[in-house]
Amino acid sequence: MEDFLEEYISKLEEKPQIVSDPTQYKGSKVFNIIYKVSDLIYIHGLSKRSEDGYYQYIVIEPPRPDQKILERLEMEFAKALKYKEKVPVPIEEKEKKMREILNKIKIKGTRDYIIYHFIRDKLYSGPIEPLIRDPYIEDISLPGIGNVYIVHKIFGPMITSIKISNEQELDDFIVTLSEKTMRPVSHNRPIIDASLPDGSRVNFVYGVDVSRRGSNMTVRKFTKVPISITQLVTFGTMNSLLAAYLWMMLDEGMNVFICGETASGKTTTLNAIATFIPPNLKIVTIEDTPELTVPHQNWIAEVTRETGGEGEIKLFDLLKAALRQRPNYILVGEIRDREGNVAFQAMQTGHSVMATFHSANIRTLVQRLSGYPIEVPKSYINNLNIALFQSALYDKKGNLIRRVIEVDEIIDIDPVTNDVIYVPSFTYDPVYDKIIFAGKGASYLIENKIAIRRGIDRKNMNTLYDELNLRAKFIEHLVNKKIFNYFDVWRWILKVRQSGLEEVVNEIEI
Repeated sequence: MEDFLEEYISKLEEKPQIVSDPTQYKGSKVFNIIYKVSDLIYIHGLSKRSEDGYYQYIVIEPPRPDQKILERLEMEFAKALKYKEKVPVPIEEKEKKMREILNKIKIKGTRDYIIYHFIRDKLYSGPIEPLIRDPYIEDISLPGIGNVYIVHKIFGPMITSIKISNEQELDDFIVTLSEKTMRPVSHNRPIIDASLPDGSRVNFVYGVDVSRRGSNMTVRKFTKVPISITQLVTFGTMNSLLAAYLWMMLDEGMNVFICGETASGKTTTLNAIATFIPPNLKIVTIEDTPELTVPHQNWIAEVTRETGGEGEIKLFDLLKAALRQRPNYILVGEIRDREGNVAFQAMQTGHSVMATFHSANIRTLVQRLSGYPIEVPKSYINNLNIALFQSALYDKKGNLIRRVIEVDEIIDIDPVTNDVIYVPSFTYDPVYDKIIFAGKGASYLIENKIAIRRGIDRKNMNTLYDELNLRAKFIEHLVNKKIFNYFDVWRWILKVRQSGLEEVVNEIEI
C-alpha cells in the first residue's frame, strides 16, 4: 500500500473497505470503500452525505510538492528538450518521452510523486485527471467556483473533493485545459465544444459575460474501446431481439435516427450498432467532436473546424463534401441545423444515413425536422426508415438506467392531415422493465421492404422472422459467453458473414 494512502486511512475514524471492484455496491445505500483507478490514484467513495446532500467522492493521490519545485523542474525540463526532435502524436508516447527526459533530471523530494504531478498538469487534464481516469464516471461538471461534481455509474450524482477556490484559479484552469484541446477559449470565443486528450467530449464556457457564476465546464466521458451491442443487451438498454432487428435493418441499408434527450446514450448506441453495417461498405463519419468509432477499414472520419470566422468548417460543409466521396453509409454525430436537410437529400440519392437527434417522440421528431432551421420538406421525411427513441430513467432502487423506449418504422406522411404515418415495432414496458416486439406481421419494413428486396412472397414471410430469431439467438450466445469487447463482437459478426448464421450458432452452442 502506498504511504500516502496509509496516511490518509490512518486519519479516518471509520475505516473504509479496500475493494478491487466497486460494482458489487451497485444499488447500495450504505458504502465506505476505496478503489484503485490507476498507479498512484485511489478513490474513496462514501455514502455519508455532504452538507448539500450528495454522496462523497474523495480523490486520494500523492501529496502535491511545493510550487517552486514544480517551476524549477519545468525550467530543467525545457532545457533538456531537443526542439528539432519530432514530437510523438499519441499521448501515451508523449508521456513515455516526458518520463525519459524527467528521469535524467535531478529532483529533490519523492521523485515518483513530483513526476506524477508534473505530467498530470503539463500533459493531461490537471486536477480533474483522476476523474478522467476513473472508468466508473460518466459526467464531470464544474459549475463555477467551488467543488467539481460527477455522475458515477454505480453511485449516481456525487460531490468530489476537487475544489476551485477563486475566479482567477477557475479562469486559468479553463484556459489551460482548453488550450490542450487545440480549441482555446477567449473573450471573443467564450463557448467551445472540444475533445480532451483522452477523447472525452468537453464544453467550456469562459468568463462572466455569458455565465453569471463565471467560467464553467462539463465533460462527457469517452471510452477508447466503444461499448458493444452485447454490453447494451447486458445493461438492459435493449434486448437481443431488438439488436437482431437493427442488424437486419442495417444489412439492408435502412436509414436510422437514434433519438432522445441529453445523456440518454444515443452516441453509445450508434457506435454499438455500427458493427452491423456490412464490412465491405465505405463509411464516412461527420462530427463536431470525435466520438464515433467504427471497426470498418474503409472509413473516413471527419471533424468540424471552428475558427469563428474565415476557414470555419461546419457539419453542413462536411456533409455536402461527403456526398462527393461516394460513401455507402454516412454517420452524423448529431443533427441539429441545416445539415439535416442535406442528410435527407443524401437519403434521396441512395446513400444510407445514421445519426443522433434530440427528440422525445416521433411527433416532435417530425416537427423539428420540418421546422426552422432544418426545414426538411415533409414529402422527404419518409426516406427515414427507423426512429429509435432512448431515455435515461431511474429504476426502483434509484439507479440510473438507459432504455430504448420505442422503435418506430416510418411509412409516410398523410397528405391530408400532414401527420406522420408510422408503426411502433418495439415498445418499452416500464412496469416489468421489458422491451416488447409487436410480433409477426407488425413490421412494415420486414414485410414491405426487406421481403420485396429479397423476392420473398407472403407465403414464405415466416422465413424472415425465423432469421430474426436466429440472429437474436446468436447475440444471446455471445452475451452468455461474455463476449463483450467491441472488436471481439465485430469478429464474431464477420464470422457469421463468412460461414453463415446457422453454422456459427451451432458452433457457438457447443
